[in-house]
Amino acid sequence: MGKKPPLSGSHATTLALKKLATEKEVVRRKLVVTAKKLRRKATQLAATAREKERVRRKLVVTAKKLKISHETLEKKVFERTKDLEQMKAKDEAILASIGDGLVATDKDGRILMTNKAFERLLGWKESEVRGKFLSGVIPMVDSDGKIILQPRHSLKDISATVNGASGSTLFYKKKDETSFPVAMTVAPIFIGKELMGAVNVFRDITKEKEIDKARSEFMAIASHQLRTPLTAIRWALSSLKRENLPDNLKKLVHTAHETSTQMAVTIRRMLMISYLEESATEPEMVEMNLKAVLEKVVRLHDAHRLRNGLEIEVRCPQDLVAETDEQLLIEILDNLLSNAYKYTPKGGKVKLTAALQGMMIRIDVADTGYGIPKEEQRKIPKKFFRASNIASPAASGTGIGLYMVYNIVRLIGGTISFVSQENKGTTFTLLFPS
Repeated sequence: MGKKPPLSGSHATTLALKKLATEKEVVRRKLVVTAKKLRRKATQLAATAREKERVRRKLVVTAKKLKISHETLEKKVFERTKDLEQMKAKDEAILASIGDGLVATDKDGRILMTNKAFERLLGWKESEVRGKFLSGVIPMVDSDGKIILQPRHSLKDISATVNGASGSTLFYKKKDETSFPVAMTVAPIFIGKELMGAVNVFRDITKEKEIDKARSEFMAIASHQLRTPLTAIRWALSSLKRENLPDNLKKLVHTAHETSTQMAVTIRRMLMISYLEESATEPEMVEMNLKAVLEKVVRLHDAHRLRNGLEIEVRCPQDLVAETDEQLLIEILDNLLSNAYKYTPKGGKVKLTAALQGMMIRIDVADTGYGIPKEEQRKIPKKFFRASNIASPAASGTGIGLYMVYNIVRLIGGTISFVSQENKGTTFTLLFPS
């Protein structure tokens, strides 16, 4: 096979141009593809740019809104802070103006805050006592100066002591070691159902005690001064009752004698109240047959019972023995039975029942009388209180009998309670150690 003949110059140039044209076409096509890619990329970048612009604009709007919100919030916070400061100042002014002492504690009895009256009454500054135990800073003492609550006593102990001292006087000891009688109220502080602490509000009742003492002394003096002439009047009327007088005069003498007898009972009760309030009476404990005591008390009121057509029923075991102060027990039963007769309409029934209940003696005095209105029952132990529904139908009454009974019952270590329904009757229940 022979060699190709060499190309002529023009032919070689043609082939070179064809090859160059082919290469240019390849490059062109690549450039076209690249251009398409760049166009797509440019389109994507343009879309991204537009999206970024939209986001930027949204961010600008949001930033403006946030700025406005921030400014509004700052304004509201400022106004709220100002309101809170005003409220705090107002609360502090109210607390400062309260005449009664006020101290707030946590549930363990540590002092959280006080008011100005606290500082004035006790001599302690709030900064001196904050965080300390209330019972440690302000000892609570009885009338003999004996400390009732020791330091570190809890809210529960303090509440129990205050609630259990309704019949006695509590004293607070001041910073200078002097003391004064107080009337106080302890109220718990709850957040939801969780006990957080308590508020103790108290006031100095020295003046009230002095007034009560003066009143009791006056009552005792007046009663003593009345007893002597009244005894002479009763003796004279008793003598006249035995005389042969005309019927009209006999009736007047009889009425006068009954009235003077009732007055003597009232004076005796007033003297007893003065004695109970001013003296540290010690019961004289003796053993007695309880049925004999009940029958003795019943006989004291036979005339009244028969005159008003009342029925009496006495239930007591024959051998029931009690050990207590007989005279004080008679005084209690005498008043309860007197009230039962006095506030029971004619033809009614009174029931006197005694029994042993565990280690206690229980005595019930039940009647079918007027009863006590429900809304007035809490006032029963108060001095001179008389229920509104019996003030008219009852012939007489001073409202001191039950006050005296409640005080005597505490003296013999007992308790007294009652249940009553208006127009159906009342039952008083006496419990005391056997």
